[in-house]
Amino acid sequence: MVQTTKRFPWLVYSKKEDGAYCRYCVVFAKYGGVGNQSLGQLVQTVFRNFKKALKAFQDHTKSAYHEMSVLKSQQFLSILFDHKQPSIVERIDTDRLAKVKENRKRLVPIIQCILLCGREEIPLRGHLDFGKIVIDDINSIEGKFRAILKYRAIGDEHLKNMLEGCGKRNKYTSPIIQNQIIEACNKIILKQIVDKVNSSKCFSILADETTDVATKEQLSISVRYVDNDDILHEDFLQFFEINSLIGSSLASSILDGLNACGIDCEHLYGREIQWCPSSVCTSSDIKSVRNCLGIVERLYVFFNTPKRKNELINEIENSDSIPCSNARTLKRQCATRWVQKYESLNDFVELLPFVIKGGESTGEAQDDDIVVPKIPLTSSGEDDLPILLRRLQFPVRLSFAMTINKSQGQTFDRVGLLLTSPVFTHGQLYVAFSRVRNAQSVRVGMYADDSGRFVTKNIVYREVL
Repeated sequence: MVQTTKRFPWLVYSKKEDGAYCRYCVVFAKYGGVGNQSLGQLVQTVFRNFKKALKAFQDHTKSAYHEMSVLKSQQFLSILFDHKQPSIVERIDTDRLAKVKENRKRLVPIIQCILLCGREEIPLRGHLDFGKIVIDDINSIEGKFRAILKYRAIGDEHLKNMLEGCGKRNKYTSPIIQNQIIEACNKIILKQIVDKVNSSKCFSILADETTDVATKEQLSISVRYVDNDDILHEDFLQFFEINSLIGSSLASSILDGLNACGIDCEHLYGREIQWCPSSVCTSSDIKSVRNCLGIVERLYVFFNTPKRKNELINEIENSDSIPCSNARTLKRQCATRWVQKYESLNDFVELLPFVIKGGESTGEAQDDDIVVPKIPLTSSGEDDLPILLRRLQFPVRLSFAMTINKSQGQTFDRVGLLLTSPVFTHGQLYVAFSRVRNAQSVRVGMYADDSGRFVTKNIVYREVL
């Protein structure tokens, strides 16, 4: 078989169909034979008659459509890779070839400026990202990209004439073109990294979860590998949007992301997944687990005042049991960093007894005993259940609070009006009392004045009546 392929270099073997094809005719041959006969074996159908292979291969080599296919393939490869010959369209239309060269010449400084901003971490957007560009205008405040491009045009007459010339679409400076150039650079860099990873035959991944500005969960994947020069590399691949935080979905997202990049997962030997604990909590089916981080955050906010923080520190210092760590206050949870969130939760667990005592001693009603009755409820036994269900219910009703201005246009069944200080503008007291249908549905809470009376002021601007 090796000698046959050397003699007929166009011959290829299909492992899937267990037969031979002509690599050139399969791609480029559209018709064949004398009188435009239909293409048969080696082109449209697989060749398996190897007893008569030598005669069939020789006849195929001498066919006209095979010779034409070979010429087309050579022309195609010379244009695609060697860039030595122009395409047929460019040969016919010389003006088009001149325009292509001119556009490429215009794109070179644009690409160089974008690459410079990317390497130096300079944002492309700025105060003004559109409009006419005047190279000699040094007083205009524009975006970073346009400013660098103007500086680049000093001494470059071709670039200056292009930026200040007529037309808008032929300047290639719009944000859309910038994003397309960045995406092209991304594909080139990604292909280089993937080729290195696949050639190393051994790599590990680092996956981390993050959230973008639109609060969409994203997965960032990086790879660690050793190149052919025995140098260790750690390169970032891509961000991938994920729709579920379940473990099986995350594993599938990681594999799908690697396959989308073109990495061979058979050479994956290690992984490190750094996942935010808030994602684990929000995806849990247990209500107490889902709410635990929110409760810890609210307790941090509660004790994040000088009086309550000092009370918590006093409880710790006056206690016989000292925390294992040096923690004296609660820490705020970080939205992205696992280590900082772990430290916050670890300190909360150690300080939990002191948090409970501090909460009892710093509450507004720390000296009052509040008794909430509990009502036992038992099932009637008519539910076809083998046992009786008993539960305790507390008579607690939800209530809501809002400002007087926020309540305009709304009607309520009952209103409690808190007037610890008088109203401050015209019509505000009228709005507060008119939210209910009758006077019996409103209750007012206020402080007594020096004479012991419960009164408040009603602000009226008679000029607007």
